[in-house]
Amino acid sequence: MNPLRELLSAGQSPWLAFVRRTLMPSGELQRSIEEDAITGVTSNPSIFGKAIGGSTDYDHEIQRLANDGADHEPLDVFFELAIPDIQMAADVLMPVYQRSDAVDGYVSFEVEPRLARDAERTIAAAREAWTRLDRPNVLIKVPGTDEGLIAIETLISEGVNVNVTLLFAVQAYEMVAAAYIAGIDRRIAAGGEVDRIASVASFFVSRVDSAIDALLPEGSELRGTAAIANAKLAYERFRRIFSGERWDRLAAAGARVQRPLWASTSTKNPAYRDTMYVEALIGPDTVDTMPTNTIDAFRDHGVVRGNTISEDLEGAHRQIESLAGAGVDLDEVTATLLEEGISSFARDFEALLTTIGKKIAAVRDGRERQRTMLSTMLPAVTERLRRMDQDKVIPRIWRKDHTVWKDDPTEITNRLGWLGVMDLMHERIAELEAFAKQAAADGLETAVLLGMGGSSLAPEVFARTFGTAEGALELIVLDTTHPDTVARVSGQLDLRTTLFIVASKSGTTTETLSHFAYFWEQIQNGTHFVAISDPGTPLETLAREHGFRAVFSNPEDIGGRYSALSYFGLVPAALIGAPLHELLDRAEEMATASAGMVPAAQSPGATLGAVMGECAKAGRDKVTLFLPPDIASFGNWVEQLIAESTGKEDVGIVPIVGEPLGDPSVYRGDRVFVAIGEHDGLDALESLAHPVLRIAYDGPEQIGAEFFRWEMATAVACHVLGINAFDQPNVQEAKDATKEILAKGTLEDPGLDDLGVLLKEVRAGDYVAILAFIDRTSETEDLLRTTRVRIRDRYRVATTVGFGPRFLHSTGQLHKGGANNGVFIQVVDRERGTDIEIPGAAYTFGALIDAQALGDLRSLRDRGRRVARVALDQLMEVI
Repeated sequence: MNPLRELLSAGQSPWLAFVRRTLMPSGELQRSIEEDAITGVTSNPSIFGKAIGGSTDYDHEIQRLANDGADHEPLDVFFELAIPDIQMAADVLMPVYQRSDAVDGYVSFEVEPRLARDAERTIAAAREAWTRLDRPNVLIKVPGTDEGLIAIETLISEGVNVNVTLLFAVQAYEMVAAAYIAGIDRRIAAGGEVDRIASVASFFVSRVDSAIDALLPEGSELRGTAAIANAKLAYERFRRIFSGERWDRLAAAGARVQRPLWASTSTKNPAYRDTMYVEALIGPDTVDTMPTNTIDAFRDHGVVRGNTISEDLEGAHRQIESLAGAGVDLDEVTATLLEEGISSFARDFEALLTTIGKKIAAVRDGRERQRTMLSTMLPAVTERLRRMDQDKVIPRIWRKDHTVWKDDPTEITNRLGWLGVMDLMHERIAELEAFAKQAAADGLETAVLLGMGGSSLAPEVFARTFGTAEGALELIVLDTTHPDTVARVSGQLDLRTTLFIVASKSGTTTETLSHFAYFWEQIQNGTHFVAISDPGTPLETLAREHGFRAVFSNPEDIGGRYSALSYFGLVPAALIGAPLHELLDRAEEMATASAGMVPAAQSPGATLGAVMGECAKAGRDKVTLFLPPDIASFGNWVEQLIAESTGKEDVGIVPIVGEPLGDPSVYRGDRVFVAIGEHDGLDALESLAHPVLRIAYDGPEQIGAEFFRWEMATAVACHVLGINAFDQPNVQEAKDATKEILAKGTLEDPGLDDLGVLLKEVRAGDYVAILAFIDRTSETEDLLRTTRVRIRDRYRVATTVGFGPRFLHSTGQLHKGGANNGVFIQVVDRERGTDIEIPGAAYTFGALIDAQALGDLRSLRDRGRRVARVALDQLMEVI
């Protein structure tokens, strides 16, 4: 039996924690009612704003309003758009309302959060919304502030259904319940009927743990216990308040209890079970409003054990008392959470109005969000999008259904955490900003990221895109073992003011641990080190043993290349002062636009993925990306995402980034072009029947949206190709070869090859990859950039450039697991003047990078790839 349906049997009503336009016409809300026993919906202005900004849900109505000649204020437009949504949701839920005799079947609508401290204006806004909505099964959201108490009593006395929000403290809940009862009393005294008046009191859960856990020491037994104990005590008060002589009198007149509604029940700490708050707070006369990720998790593995909320109330009292003994003032915490909640809701509402204003301006100016000219690829892509809708591919992705890719769930079901990580990270922004602020206050000026691949590429994007904000730390990314680079970075650091970020998902990455050993020997002070890793890894253990300043345990269900919006990307981003709120808002906007109920043809992620996948199947397997200069580094992140995800089972998509737009004559029919922003020359490519997809660009914060767009697109493209998007079966080959070479103790020199012979083997449909195991400097980057363009123009093939060993954690998977259409030029040093010992290792950094180059060479040749090993000057002479 579906555990969500079991909640109803236990007396609890599961509600959905969002509403948007496509939820109703798509049939998704009706499906949720029928299959998951969803009995209500709560609206959220933040999600509504993201649906407006990122999707086409409301474009037609906005266009009508923008062109009707009137000067519409964004707030007026909000009501014009939102009220029909609430009415449609209420109509879908009406049978539930009728079957339950008005107990369930409700949808909530929020008054402006900025009115939270103004009782009269709140009352006026609630009355207006109630009248305009004109449905008996709606609830008007009113914040549980002191001013809100006045509004609650007044509105209930007038027969307006109320959802009281932002409750954190038990005492605040008691006052809200008292206001509700007073309103019922007043209505009865005035001769009004009360049997159809509904109210819920929304008590927030996980945010309490997030706030209190931050005040407790690592390893404290009290961590992760306060929120549930606090909610249990609120429920205990509920049972007392809604019983006894006074309540019995009101109940006899038809009054209904004001049910506690558990809000914020998604787990915000990746170390906690993702259904813990739902499972622990099940009881009669309660509501649990859940976001889709929590609903999906509970459907999959939730456990219903009956009335858990009334279990061990004495223990709950002891836990709350223990907080005081640990120096935590619960009243102060909940008061702060209320103020932060009001500010956050107000910020989200302002962001909503800003989004509406921008959308109106875009419509009036005729700006398009995305334009696709697919030429001969149009029929295949159109059919693919139709089949995706038919097979419910996007809804299944959101439900974490591994069969979208493979029948075997291995390295799929435990790799889909990226779908909901933005919600988790939004809750950690205050923590991250406080951490960054304290680091700067302690005199730290520079952060050095020690990581590879997924651990380093997103931080580099943030650093190169946003630079360093005033008062923040400068970020240096060290993701090479070349001794010249290590020495240069080391030489420019003042260790007294440097913070090292040791980042590795597995906690065993050779390069990262070598970097750590080298810098730890120089400054053996844990306050200068931070770790980011999965829970329980060797790196996490090492960090705690060495007394690191902080250890960030990342959700373990996120693969490295999908981790940009998790701790791996956002800890470094916070240290440089990047705009975390804006980045996550834009990512959530894109996720909303790519949600399961959105038709595939209207989903930015699904559309791009269908284009990439179908083009690859038709031989256009080179996705060539053009970017605005200020987000140019984003291409390196996309390169890893696509190459490592799709390059396997002898198929693959070759990402081409950093290659400038050339004359149309240099391109064959093996390319598909994707451009973010405006670029001269795209019209000419379209005129020659090349498929071109253009994405509008409105500033660097857009990379938040692009991270998610390309993650979803790559997952969809892998579905089209029939491969697992989340494993990397061939990456280990070069690693194993490297270990074998190092174990021998001496490195054999295979010599250099004749590059001219290799280049004679270049054929149409190939790509040439320059694999440079040399010092990455601006000079070498410029030289290789010039070289790749010459190769492209001379041989009319796509080109890539990767610095080793960095690319081994990126395109290395494609090189060995993808199609045999790569021609590889390995560039190595003729001689090296610098070398550095690695403390605790039997080899140096120079030996390590030489072994990595030899290991990669061996792996490529074992795979039958065309490859030549040359020196940089040799490359320059031939090209």
